[in-house]
Amino acid sequence: MQTHALRHWLILAFLVLCWASAIILTRVIAAEMTPIWLTAGRVSSGAIALILYRVFIVRKPWSLGRHHIPWVIWLALISSAVPFIFLAWGMQYTSSAIAGILIGTVPLSVLGLAHFLLPDEKMTRNKAIGFLIGFAGLVLIIKPDSGPASPEHNLELLGELAIFFCSLCYAMNTVSSRLIPPADNLDKATAVVTTSACLLLLAAFFFEPADALLNADMRQWLILIYLGIVPTALATLMVFVLLSQTTATFLAMSNYLIPVATALGGIIFLNESLTWGVWFGFAIILAGVAISSRPGRLPV
Repeated sequence: MQTHALRHWLILAFLVLCWASAIILTRVIAAEMTPIWLTAGRVSSGAIALILYRVFIVRKPWSLGRHHIPWVIWLALISSAVPFIFLAWGMQYTSSAIAGILIGTVPLSVLGLAHFLLPDEKMTRNKAIGFLIGFAGLVLIIKPDSGPASPEHNLELLGELAIFFCSLCYAMNTVSSRLIPPADNLDKATAVVTTSACLLLLAAFFFEPADALLNADMRQWLILIYLGIVPTALATLMVFVLLSQTTATFLAMSNYLIPVATALGGIIFLNESLTWGVWFGFAIILAGVAISSRPGRLPV
């Protein structure tokens, strides 16, 4: 069983705090700005930060070639462009605490994807059992209400499904980031975030008026700049660093801490609350992740 250095755990803790704060702050301004402009502003500020750092501070030859282009476009879509839009839209209709729990299901999705795509991370019996238990917990959280349907309930359910789809994108990104041809981690992060920003800006100008961004106040701009530099630019770089030194499963298992951080943040700063059913489903997901992280001898 592979052991990990202290620096790997510190990077992991940093990523957890980054992503948890991103969920909470997205919840804060999700109702004030359209999802596509919120996402475009966030990713664009991250791209600018990475470009400036790459050009003026880190001065060395560019390490990406033409064979990286399809990978960069794919990672730009599944790491930022698509999931950030779904997150911003879904956060309009659900709490940051539940969003954090749904994002915390990433390890379960990574287990299945890694089994088929990464030869060194095959599914074991413990991983398969943990996956099934965790999925049961997910069903408890996203479950159709037996009572009469209402527009508010339908929107809440759609918002939860949108955030769960966001977690699937993060899982695909975790696995795909290990498959991209070797290159400098900073160059990969810069190329991915910049490509994502270009795609989002094109979509935003084409589908939405720019009033939401142009009329943003100082608080909204500060949130967008933070979301761009820390949970987007810096976190993307740290993901590539961690995946180059550890495994996709190690990175994905960190997501069991994201629900704890976001739930506490939502309760403390946003006065949110969770029902006992959600806490029970969360506990089952944690049990599934814990079982799947145990070493197993036999592949499925």
